Amino acid sequence: MKLNSKTAVTLEKTHQGADKVERYNWIVKNAPGEFLMIPKTDLEVDHGYQRNRINQRRVDALCRSWDWIACGCLVVALRDDNRWFVMDGQHRKLAADMRSDIQELPCLVFETNGRRDEASGFLTINQGRVGVNSLDRYRAQLLSGDKTAFAVETAMKSTGHRAGHTASAKTVGCVGCLYTLCAEDRERFDRLWPLLAELHPDEAMTDIVIKGLWAVDKWLSENGRSITAAPYREKLLAIGGKGLNHEIRREMAVIGQGGARVCACAIAKYLNKQRMSAHLKIELN
Repeated sequence: MKLNSKTAVTLEKTHQGADKVERYNWIVKNAPGEFLMIPKTDLEVDHGYQRNRINQRRVDALCRSWDWIACGCLVVALRDDNRWFVMDGQHRKLAADMRSDIQELPCLVFETNGRRDEASGFLTINQGRVGVNSLDRYRAQLLSGDKTAFAVETAMKSTGHRAGHTASAKTVGCVGCLYTLCAEDRERFDRLWPLLAELHPDEAMTDIVIKGLWAVDKWLSENGRSITAAPYREKLLAIGGKGLNHEIRREMAVIGQGGARVCACAIAKYLNKQRMSAHLKIELN
C-alpha cells in the first residue's frame, strides 16, 4: 500500500479521530540516533556484553565480497568520554579492518549513559535473532541489571560455579535454561540450586536433568512436598547427576522423544523404584 500524507494522518488517528499516541499511551524509548561516517579505527567493542565468539567464516565472507547495501549501518553507542562502541555490527567492523579500501563505516550513533544502557540496547537489537547464543544473552542481561540474571549469578557464585561455553564441573553451559526457570519461579530456583550443585560435584550439569528435577519438584509442591527434602533428596544424591542423566537418556531412547515431561518421568520412575512408602510415590499427571 502506497502511503500519501492523507493516508498517514488516517493511520495516526483512531476511528473516533483521537491521536493514537495519546489514546493508547504509547511510549518512546531513547532519543533518535544520528548518522555519522566514523573511521573504523575509532570504533571499539566492549566484550562485557558483546559476543566473545567470533564467526571467522562470516568475517572472511564479508571481507572477500564487501557489499555496502548489506552492510547498512552499524549501531554505535557514544559514551561520555567521546568513545564509540559498536552495539550491533561487530563482524562487519572486523571485516572492514581487514580491507585497506574501507576506512570509514556508516554508523547510527546513540548517546548512552554507559555499559548498562549499551547492554540493554544490545539485547533489544538482538531480540529473537538466532545468532545470539544463551551465554552472550545472559552476560548482556547481567550487565544491563536484569534481576533474574543477577539471581542466577548469585546462586552460581555461592557454590563456586560460573557460566561458560565449555561445560565442566564448575562451569555451567546451560545458563539459558537456569535463567528461564529462575524467571518462572525464583523461590523454587533458590531451593533447587544447592541440590543441583551437590548432584554434580565432578561433572557438568545438563539441561535435561535440570528440567526433569524442576518438573518433578513442581508436581511434588502441589502435594506439599519437595525433592530437596527427605526421602527424595537422599535417593537423588545416591544416583547423582550423571546417573540421572543416564536414566533420562534411556527413557528418551525408549519413548523416541525428549522434552521436560519425559525427563521428569525418567526421574520419577527411578525414585518410585526406591524403597519408599506408597503415599510418597510420584504419579505425574
